[in-house]
Amino acid sequence: MKDQIRATINNLEKNRFTVRYFEDVARAVDALLLEIAADESVGFGGSMTAKESGIYDRLKEQGNTLFWHWMSTDKRDETLLAAASAKVYITGTNAITMDGRLVNIDGTGNRLSSLLYGHERVYILAGVNKIAGNLDEAMIRIKNVAAHKNAERLKLDTPCRHVGKCMNCDSPQRMCSATLIMDRQPKGFKTIIYLINQSLGY
Repeated sequence: MKDQIRATINNLEKNRFTVRYFEDVARAVDALLLEIAADESVGFGGSMTAKESGIYDRLKEQGNTLFWHWMSTDKRDETLLAAASAKVYITGTNAITMDGRLVNIDGTGNRLSSLLYGHERVYILAGVNKIAGNLDEAMIRIKNVAAHKNAERLKLDTPCRHVGKCMNCDSPQRMCSATLIMDRQPKGFKTIIYLINQSLGY
């Protein structure tokens, strides 16, 4: 394990997050399935890492009740509300700082609210590519790597999609509406970070 990864895990744990480390996403998904019972409802936040992992299909095969607006676009608002009250929540993260903080930016805010409240357990799937040296690097990563790739995926008419970096725009389709920095594990539930030694998501 590289020193950067080891330091990040140590600091996340100091900040009271639970961390599980895996060499590849397949092992991470197998382990996650052992933690989620078939009778538990599961909500999802928008996450390319979660999509790439195949966890949605595996949980569907297991018989879980699932709520993911990416999979129910015709009932998006209804699905977002149901996901917000699910027992378990699965999502990714935009960045993890080496000093053990989670950094996320949203357009709608559903993912940010679920990271803070409303579930018994929150599972965060993250590749090691999400590790940033500090908060400034995390923000640069989100604004200049993740944001424009998501804008391309969603075919949004935002400056970042066209120029490849944040322009601090005022576009009606702007995705960067709210920022959440989690310095510590919030009280009342458990955040479990599945850190995977692969490049995953944006």
